[in-house]
Order: sequence, then structure tokens, then C-alpha cells
Amino acid sequence: MAIGEILREKRKALGLTQEQVANYVGITAPAVNKWEKGLSCPDLTFLPVLARLLKTDPNTLLGFQENLTDREITLFLNDAAQRTKDGDYLQAFSMAMEKVREYPQCAGLQHSAALVLEGGLLMAELSDEDRERCQGQITGLYERVAQSDDLILSNSARYMLASKSIQRGDYDKAQELLDRIPKKGIPDKRALQADLLVKQGKTAEAAAILERMALNSLQETLMTVAKLIPLLAADGNIKQAEQLADASRAECEAYGLWQYSAKLAPMQLAVSRRDVRESIRLIAAMLRAAETPWELSACPLFCHQSRKENSEKMGQVFLPSLLADLERSPEFAFLREEPAFRQLLAEYREKCQ
Repeated sequence: MAIGEILREKRKALGLTQEQVANYVGITAPAVNKWEKGLSCPDLTFLPVLARLLKTDPNTLLGFQENLTDREITLFLNDAAQRTKDGDYLQAFSMAMEKVREYPQCAGLQHSAALVLEGGLLMAELSDEDRERCQGQITGLYERVAQSDDLILSNSARYMLASKSIQRGDYDKAQELLDRIPKKGIPDKRALQADLLVKQGKTAEAAAILERMALNSLQETLMTVAKLIPLLAADGNIKQAEQLADASRAECEAYGLWQYSAKLAPMQLAVSRRDVRESIRLIAAMLRAAETPWELSACPLFCHQSRKENSEKMGQVFLPSLLADLERSPEFAFLREEPAFRQLLAEYREKCQ
């Protein structure tokens, strides 16, 4: 945003007229009008006075503290990316770096520019000298973003810098950067941590990380499918619901997952169809599975996982909440007058006491 636009916005926000600004600064109203229209600029000696009047600072008036909007960043970098595709990478690079210099505090611009420029660099036909120069400045952008107050952007920049450190064999630096990224959040650093461990010859540790990632992904998929099945059934899409229930069961069997998970989607289908007999049969199977410890390391996909402490008591922790849901949730209301269902709940309630 040009200084004239900033002056106009600040003046209007305070309810001042151009004449009031002119009188305070000691110039004419037409001069202020020219400033705001971009026909001329204030003398540097006026900046402190204007900053005090407009309750801001000279850097803000000059646009040094200003950030671009996400849309402005996207539009600008779309243009830069197109120039790269057209074969003029160096022009696109120069244009992007000039915009970064214009908005030195805009971490969003710096981060997005680094990603676009690095992507374009892979395909650009450049001399070794130009390629090295561009890569160095792109790395510099990531380093600036890594120091920003925006946690998402700074962590993303650290992720990119860690990846570069792994590529050049600086494993200590890579680990230092990864340690500064939270365990849970964006980006997910686990895959990159596994890559680093492999480079260091720590393959068992890397495998354990990847196995946990696979387990989390599988469990999330199974839970999502289980929630989707009642929605499909309610819309009359029984065939699709059946297909998902079968696929969910087959996935559990293929990876040797907990039997409770294998029964979850089919149970949701039976409950959605108000199939009393099948619902009770599957709920009984789920309750049996809930009280049976799952030996994670016995599964081929999870052979590097250690047995969790007190895993044999998992059912004692899990069963009470499961029983409470069966007793209170509206979706199981149609079962509660069934003797077999009531007997099943009583049996397991006694086990929890």
C-alpha cells in the first residue's frame, strides 16, 4: 500500500479532515490532497509529525511494517509461477525477491515465495552459479520465516530447513530443527524424523515411527468409516454402507488390528438397520474384544512396537465408558427392552465392579 493510501486510511480512521492535517503539519490542504492521491510525497521531515498526529509510527507510514493479505500474496505468486513456467525463472525470482524487500515483515509472503521459487528451481535451466545463488537466497527466506512469530509458518520453515540439512548430511542441525517442531501439529515431522534416523543407521527407530504413523492413519480411517455408515443408511444408501462395513472388517483382518475395531463398522451398520439379533451379536463380540489385551507387537505391521505397560488392564479402563454409551446413547434405545441385551450389559457391568 502506497504512503498516500496509508495517510488517507489513518486520517479517516481518526475522523480528521485534510484541512486539520494540513494545519497540524503546517502546510496547505491541497498539499495533503496531493499526498493522498499519490501525486507527491511528504518530505521526510514531516514523517515524525504525521506519525504523532495519526497515532502511528514512520515505519508504518512508509509501509515497512505492513503485511500483504493472503489473496494479494496468492495473486502475486501466481504471476511469478507463470513466468517460471514460461521459462523466465530469473525474472520471476528477481520479481519475488523485490516484493520480499518491499514487505520485509510479511512472513507469509516470504514462506510462499520460498516454496514457489524452490519448486520452479527444480525445472529451471540455469547455470550452476545462478542455481547456487538462487538456492542460497531461498534458504535465507526459510531461515527468516523460522524466526517469525507465526508458529505454523515458522515450524513449516524449520521442516524445510531440516530436510535440506538431511540432504547435505548435517544430521545434528536437522535434529536440532526437528526438536523445535512440536510433536503434534502442523507440519507432521514424524516422516522426516524417520528419514533422518535411516540416514543415521537407526532403522529400528525409524520403523517404529512409521509403524505408529500407519496405526494412527488406519485407526482414523476406521473411526471415520464407522461414523459415515449411519449417515449412508439414513439416506437409503444401504449397499454403499454394506461395502464400507465389509472393507473396514477386511482392513482390520489384513493388518491384524484389534478385533474391537474389526467389529465397529459392521455393528454400526446393524444398529442403523435396527437389526436386533445382529446388533447384539456384534456388540457382544466388541465387549469380548474390549477386555482382551491386544498384543501390538504380534502384528506383522507393528513388529517394532513394544508392549505398553498395563495393556492387560486396558479393558478395565475402556469397558465402563463403552457400557455407559450402550446404556444411554439414543442409537441403542431400540435394544434396551431386549432380554439378551439387558443380560449382556448386566454381565459386563458386574465385571467392571
